[in-house]
Amino acid sequence: MRIFILLFFSNFITSAFAQQMVDKSIEIGMTVHINKCNATKKSFESMDIYTKTRYPKTGIKIDTLTGDGIFENFFAPGDFDAKRLPCEYGNKNFKIAAFRTFDEKDGKQRRVMICYTGKKRSMIWVEVDKALELKEIEF
Repeated sequence: MRIFILLFFSNFITSAFAQQMVDKSIEIGMTVHINKCNATKKSFESMDIYTKTRYPKTGIKIDTLTGDGIFENFFAPGDFDAKRLPCEYGNKNFKIAAFRTFDEKDGKQRRVMICYTGKKRSMIWVEVDKALELKEIEF
């Protein structure tokens, strides 16, 4: 009986610690908070804003529930302007539109998140790991 009680508490403690260690996953549709800019800077270091300037005649097909089509349809056809994300976008929440991991030539992975700006023609490109390291974003 003592062994049973000991095993029960051992399993309970192990599962309690395991639940605390679970990382938060990034999901399409959730919001990310872009923190305030560093007071000495005019823009963020890990984020860019892309504004579509010319659309292809076929239009752009994006599934807003899954994020499918963001990379292939917003960034590939037509033209756009890109620049570092200005500080005016700081201290605000944005909806995550897509998330993708790219394999780099050196074997490392680069995690990229795309967020809606609230403007029809613009998207925010976030280099996730760099943004977290610089504390430019939080979930």
